[in-house]
Amino acid sequence: MCGIVGMVDMRGHGRADEARVRQMAAAIRHRGPDGDGFFSTPDVALGMRRLSIIDVMGSDQPLYNEDRTLALVFNGEIYNYRELREGLAARGHRFHTAGDGETILHLYEECGLDLFAQLRGMYAIALWDSTRARLVVAVDHIGMKPLYLHERDGMTYFASEVKALAAVGAPERALNLETLDTYLSFGYMIGEETLFAGVRRLMPGHALVIEGGAAKTVKYGNPGTPTGDPVGTGHALSAMSANGVDAVGRTRRASSLQESSSHPAPRTPHSPEAIIADARSLLQASVRLHLRSDVPLGLFLSGGVDSAAMLALMTREVGGRVLTYTVGYVGETPDNELEQAKRTAAHFGSQHVERIITPDDWWDALPRYVDHLDEPVANSSAVAQMLLAEETAKHVKVVLTGLGGDELFGGYASHRMIPWLVRTHERLRAFEWFAAPLGALEALYPRMKNYRVIGALPTYLPRLRQVLLPVADGLRRMLSYDGMVMSDALRGAFYGADLRAAWGRAQHKERTFAGILARSWHDDPADTAHALIQNTWLHGNALLYCDKVTMAHSLEARVPFFDPVMLRFAAETPVDVRMRGNKYILREAMRPYLPDFALERPKQPFSTPIRGWFDTTLRSRIAEVLLDGGARVRAYFDRAGYERLVRAHMDGRAKHEEVILRLLLLELWLKQ
Repeated sequence: MCGIVGMVDMRGHGRADEARVRQMAAAIRHRGPDGDGFFSTPDVALGMRRLSIIDVMGSDQPLYNEDRTLALVFNGEIYNYRELREGLAARGHRFHTAGDGETILHLYEECGLDLFAQLRGMYAIALWDSTRARLVVAVDHIGMKPLYLHERDGMTYFASEVKALAAVGAPERALNLETLDTYLSFGYMIGEETLFAGVRRLMPGHALVIEGGAAKTVKYGNPGTPTGDPVGTGHALSAMSANGVDAVGRTRRASSLQESSSHPAPRTPHSPEAIIADARSLLQASVRLHLRSDVPLGLFLSGGVDSAAMLALMTREVGGRVLTYTVGYVGETPDNELEQAKRTAAHFGSQHVERIITPDDWWDALPRYVDHLDEPVANSSAVAQMLLAEETAKHVKVVLTGLGGDELFGGYASHRMIPWLVRTHERLRAFEWFAAPLGALEALYPRMKNYRVIGALPTYLPRLRQVLLPVADGLRRMLSYDGMVMSDALRGAFYGADLRAAWGRAQHKERTFAGILARSWHDDPADTAHALIQNTWLHGNALLYCDKVTMAHSLEARVPFFDPVMLRFAAETPVDVRMRGNKYILREAMRPYLPDFALERPKQPFSTPIRGWFDTTLRSRIAEVLLDGGARVRAYFDRAGYERLVRAHMDGRAKHEEVILRLLLLELWLKQ
């Protein structure tokens, strides 16, 4: 685990500069405090910072093949490296280290870009092939390890974090106004573009191949998704309507996967009992692989079934006490998971550590969170996760997490709401005209939240409008909670003229979501929901902050649920079984291993008591930041509209917690 950086001169003018790459690497030292390594030619320079996890005393990077025609810097872990090494050695490859990264080089020698189909792990890599004068940079199948790109004046730069690019002035520090509406709408970025002008993320399951003065982005086949698309995709909406072709990704299998002994293809049995048995077996195998480490490791333990399942499986594998870590809050709050996590830890006899935070802790950590995230991600629980990572890193270098149980096994309300919207829209097309008057009510929703007498109307009315709109528009609004957080009424009330023009001109949010939806569409709306959630929330929010808040403290986070074989298994599971109940397959698979109190606990999101804090303890501090006359964020909004919005929330006349959080993070980001 580490961070990687580099630059390549696309014009072949010998402008690659190792000194600048060293500056880039120094900016992300926190990702790899155990060492560094560099490689350079006139046109290519690569660098890395290392966090030593496997083959601690060896495997210094860059890594090379036998004749040193290939050079590699690598961030991540390849969990099935032992099996890969065994097969490669039997075919005559010679290894100089005992680590996992060298397998990538030898697989490239044999398979070229088809190598990715054999990897079970998380990674961002940069591989220089001197024979072909080719640079390959790639990101794993689901995007657990981010990689940022910037192209300028015939130079391409890449890095695990944007701050490494900024360290050498590539790019200039400027906001991309055309993407700002997307952040304000979702609270995070969707697609490959970022809030930094000229900076984009390499998408999951993609490689950027640079040779002959040209760059080409290649979508590689991978074992996690039968279609080879980033995160479980199907045919495009246009193709479906034009051709009526049944191209549902769930029924297709990649031949490279079937042929690879490293990835035993899970069958898709018909009976629920067989599916549950397979889920249990595959989860155990994934956890076994993810426990491969030459340094101590632990587990982030919440009060939910996902991390409880990880603890049960880890305990079975290690045959001893697991180190577990939980974050909680001072005082009585429904967001606290301390007692449930403590109960689960006691059941399995883990060595348990708690990190209890106060509103002051959360507030003091906020600037550090913004700094480490690079991109603003309005997820209040991620700040708490960063503080938990800080505590955990005092004890271990690797931590497993329960992230992914919801995404794989239908744990979110959106897994049910998306199919409902798609099916209901077909039945209510005659009433599409009613969407316009419902939209006119949006301006009243924040005030309506203050009146209990009208109940949940501010929740139901946006849903009704979404189902009457065209499907793509309705789904986009549903996944961004439009009408409940941001809304067209709010945008019209406080967006400045330049921001409104940039939004109208670029239509970034609308255009990007349409592309994601086309890649995510399946014949069964439940499969569409499965893919959409992974291609939006997971890529732009959950996985991104998981990487950044842990690596901020030189802590490697592993996600066994996102093993490629697990992802494929979940995608191929019949919908009627997968959606039988909230995470039905996971709960039933873990029933022999978990106590009833862990199995039957209702779904509860991992969050912070931010609603109460924003209204009480933190109110004056937030107002001081956002209402300061010198606040940078004001430049993008209508002054009067902006002040009305912020003061309405601060005065208790309207509920805008999530909008206030997005503005607060944006202001801190602009300052940094």
